[in-house]
Amino acid sequence: MGDAMKRILLVVVALAVSTCLSCAHVIIDSPIPLRGDGWELTLKRLTDGPNSFGVGNTVYHPGDGERFIWAHVTLHNPANAPRKFSFDRCDLDAGNEGVVPAMVSFAFLNGDVNREPELAADETIDRRLIFSYPMHQSPTRLRCAPMTVALPQF
Repeated sequence: MGDAMKRILLVVVALAVSTCLSCAHVIIDSPIPLRGDGWELTLKRLTDGPNSFGVGNTVYHPGDGERFIWAHVTLHNPANAPRKFSFDRCDLDAGNEGVVPAMVSFAFLNGDVNREPELAADETIDRRLIFSYPMHQSPTRLRCAPMTVALPQF
């Protein structure tokens, strides 16, 4: 095998390994609609990983002994007036503790966004809630008070 072919093979293997490292294990992939406190929230997808998140030239990773759990949500304000919603009311349980999102991001663009957006009457937004969660534990629920969804063990 020639040197050029070896280089191409090395690049292909490196891409395959890096792609696998960024893989996510899908936990929930069907919309789960929730209502509470005058809000409508839909959990669209929940994944265990990927364990990195790039914003510009910075790549974020979970702390030692932790991994990222991603909740993809849609939030709707059905009220006739603008209201604020705090994503800090969202958490995953970890024993007796609640883990709030390490980062709240737009649905398609990477970057930390306002954790307490004001939604106009009848406005809908999509967000990704990225939780830094203990590696060898599994949350039993996702709560965005007072809305709660039970999670399967993973």
